[in-house]
Amino acid sequence: MAILNPPAYLQAGTYPASSDRLHQISARFLPTTLSTSDVAARSGVLGGQSARQFASSMTLWDVTIGKGIALVENTFTSQGGDYLVLNTAGQTLAVTPSSPTTNRIDIIGVRVQDAFYTGVVNSADLAVVQGTPAAGTPADPTLPSSFAPLWRVTVSAGTTTGVLADLRKRTAVMGSVYQPFNNQVADNGTMIGETQLLNALGVYPPRLRVWDGAAWRGCSGWAFAMPGITAVNPLNASAQAIIASVSVPDPLFAYKVRTSGSIDWAMVNANQPNNPISASVTLDSTDFQTNAISRGNSYSVDRGASQASPTAIVPTAHTGVLTGAHTIRLHARNSASVQAMRVFALDALNTSTLTVEMVPA
Repeated sequence: MAILNPPAYLQAGTYPASSDRLHQISARFLPTTLSTSDVAARSGVLGGQSARQFASSMTLWDVTIGKGIALVENTFTSQGGDYLVLNTAGQTLAVTPSSPTTNRIDIIGVRVQDAFYTGVVNSADLAVVQGTPAAGTPADPTLPSSFAPLWRVTVSAGTTTGVLADLRKRTAVMGSVYQPFNNQVADNGTMIGETQLLNALGVYPPRLRVWDGAAWRGCSGWAFAMPGITAVNPLNASAQAIIASVSVPDPLFAYKVRTSGSIDWAMVNANQPNNPISASVTLDSTDFQTNAISRGNSYSVDRGASQASPTAIVPTAHTGVLTGAHTIRLHARNSASVQAMRVFALDALNTSTLTVEMVPA
């Protein structure tokens, strides 16, 4: 690729619009997924303020689109430089009403028309691209060049209004951190080091992830709150019970789970030594020996007046690399052949516990 001349900016230089766009927009914003060699920025919504994110609402067949700033990739040509479009006030667009018999999908987005490449119009606007009616499931319409989609409108036969679906994607200056739209979190990144701030998940805090060229990698983990312990009395011989569990939500990157546990227990009848109990921590299993992360055992002692309850310890262990949501469970199994036992809940005197920590892989 040749050096683009003139560079930005020489004294008394002359710059075509495409050169300005390449220097000021295409070279500074996150690259497009559609190009591997050209200097091209990807389309998307800019700015973090909720009031300028091209929000939408629909009443009958009128769609109102709010303020926003969009980067629109120049798909008229390669190396043409990309466009910034500002919408400074809400606008209402009319969608063609439904047919009695056919279904349709329309797409609303930011359109750039550039007469240097095609046509006679030089402008940017919000536009509705109408789809082809179909008796069954309709397809999205073909979008014009240099068009950034924002909202899909499903127009079903015989309805009085359409259904909006979010198509917005965020983009950002290279090196900055941005928060993706919900429909964007499954997308790959387009540049090594691209960094996203993900929303909090319930009580769990926000987290960062970074694109490494092949996958999203997490930057922070969580230590989960101690779960409640379910007391069991009696747990009969050869029986098992789930006494604690922790749900790990999908952090949207690869991770491992570090776990450990302990079970405070005693035989129901005193003076019954050498009866075994098995403890295990499992991954997504309701059986104590299936998908076990780690296991431990202990044996009953002669329960005299001064004897403490024995404790079955599950050693600290890691899972393999995980993605998605999972459930970690602490199991107790009475391995005795005859004697029943009891499991104590966590309190001031007893120590049944399950600890779980999520760490980026």
